[in-house]
Amino acid sequence: ENWMRTLTAYASKTGTAEKCARMLAGRIPDATLCDLCKEKPDPCAYDQVIVGGGVRMGALHVDARQYLDGCKPILLQRRLGLYLCAGFVEKADALFENNIDPELRGHALDCDCFGGEIDMGKLRGFEKLITKMALRSSKDAEGQPAMPRLLPERIEAFSAKFAEASG
Repeated sequence: ENWMRTLTAYASKTGTAEKCARMLAGRIPDATLCDLCKEKPDPCAYDQVIVGGGVRMGALHVDARQYLDGCKPILLQRRLGLYLCAGFVEKADALFENNIDPELRGHALDCDCFGGEIDMGKLRGFEKLITKMALRSSKDAEGQPAMPRLLPERIEAFSAKFAEASG
């Protein structure tokens, strides 16, 4: 069989975007995993490219943003998937608008937010303070503080679109 070559590239500060990239790569045949904080692979070598990153304080990880901007002409000629990891999924549309080029968003086969995780132990000072304030103001359906969580069903649906294409 002739599989499509898939690049699953991520930029992660606390590991959530990496965890999602690994889940995606595990569901898409012949996917290559790449940490954008360490290398910037040439997207020309791939048929489809998935780029994801963590969002902190409303900003997409700088390595993911630079990769998307720098490779834009090639990415517009590839099957493209974009994902964000963000604690507050209801803000996903605004996060995509504020962080990712409209042409890339329009071209992408799928754009999704996979939720997020907060490890208070990894946060320092100001970030920890802001995060606690955000959590306090965010409530779930039962009125409990809404702790961000990953949404594996979204990762499942997203990966299916790229796995089908490569089969």
